[in-house]
Amino acid sequence: MRYFPVHSSETAVSTASPAKARLVWRLLRRAFLLFLLGGLLLAVGGGDYRPSAVDWAAAPYRYSIVSWELNNLPDNWLRRAASLWPGRDELPRPESLAQAQEFFDLGRELRRRERQQQSAAAYRPPDARELADWARREQRRQQLRPAVETIVEAELSRVLAAQGITAPWGGVFPPVDVVFGGPPSVLVVSPRDRIYQQESVLLRPGLSVAIRTDIEAELLRSANLSALVENTGGLSVYPSVVLDTVGMRYALEIAAHEWLHHWLFFRPLGRNFRASPEMLTLNETVASLAGAELGDLAWAAMTGRTLPEHSAAATGEAGPPPLPSRAAGGFDFTAEMRQTRIRTEELLAAGRIAGAEAYMEQRRQYFVANGYYIRKLNQAYFAFYGSYATGPGSVSPIGGQVQELRRRSPTVKDFLERAAQFGSYREFVDYLDGMGK
Repeated sequence: MRYFPVHSSETAVSTASPAKARLVWRLLRRAFLLFLLGGLLLAVGGGDYRPSAVDWAAAPYRYSIVSWELNNLPDNWLRRAASLWPGRDELPRPESLAQAQEFFDLGRELRRRERQQQSAAAYRPPDARELADWARREQRRQQLRPAVETIVEAELSRVLAAQGITAPWGGVFPPVDVVFGGPPSVLVVSPRDRIYQQESVLLRPGLSVAIRTDIEAELLRSANLSALVENTGGLSVYPSVVLDTVGMRYALEIAAHEWLHHWLFFRPLGRNFRASPEMLTLNETVASLAGAELGDLAWAAMTGRTLPEHSAAATGEAGPPPLPSRAAGGFDFTAEMRQTRIRTEELLAAGRIAGAEAYMEQRRQYFVANGYYIRKLNQAYFAFYGSYATGPGSVSPIGGQVQELRRRSPTVKDFLERAAQFGSYREFVDYLDGMGK
């Protein structure tokens, strides 16, 4: 499929679709689905499959990537084709950017309302007028969503092109392709006697606290495993799914992060993503650091504002919106969480599993008392967040190493091209050692 780059200084947004274009869209989508389903059926093979305890616990709630692709990949690309149809209406760039700001503002309001509903102290049932008002807001969000996806794809593409992150033949590859919505949650499993991401399974978004707790308790009971069901900020399927209720700036960082996973897929670093825990962390940390930088550049271009520094948020497949490191009262979340991780590791190394778990629960209550709501703090929590070496739950040296590589790289393009060449963590460390000589 072909990518249609945006070359003009304005983002064109379709607000009308001719009947002929809609007919072509439906026919092409149907043909694509039949082709893809046929390929999937041919690829299915036999085997002696025996579901594990994790499989049983996750089975009723699994997230289907196949369904996601079938429902979104054809629509996104056929929407691009339909947008080229002659006679369509276009909005000037300032107006399209105002639509994007409205979309993300509505998403933040929705998230704030959901959090209020989750608070027993603040919650009261909405009356009929409030329900109707929120229904109108959600309808408006859904009306804006396709246009905003097009706007964000165009803005990120401009930033990537401006930074020289393009294919040899010109243009951005893979094309930036984003769908805004609820990304899946993830079930992460760790042994109880050490912190290690033994397995992870994608689950449907929006699972209730009761369902999450039941899954975690079942795996503890049946398999003696530490488990955590947590939200994510995005997923690097294609098109990527990106959380849309956390504001424009963070959504752009997630979108850039997920696109970088697509870009890295064609390079040694991405192809060896699962080769070792260190390579997983290296991939995520590179994507987090560069994704924050590129996302912030897009945010500045869309809002006309500048940032004092890049936030380097730990975004992506594993990670909800990050908590601020330091609260107004001076509580340093990052330092406190790393102290918790170190002490937990010490207790587990001494064989004191129950003591480590009691300590983590004590610390969880301490974080909540200081304004940081953490539903569950256990071995799986650290295994999950430890994949992001710049995050507060990590004690990995990879965060500092990747930041050092960025400091020694004159541009973000240079940083990415250097990082992408490594097929193993050893190669990366040797390269850094050589740079220091």
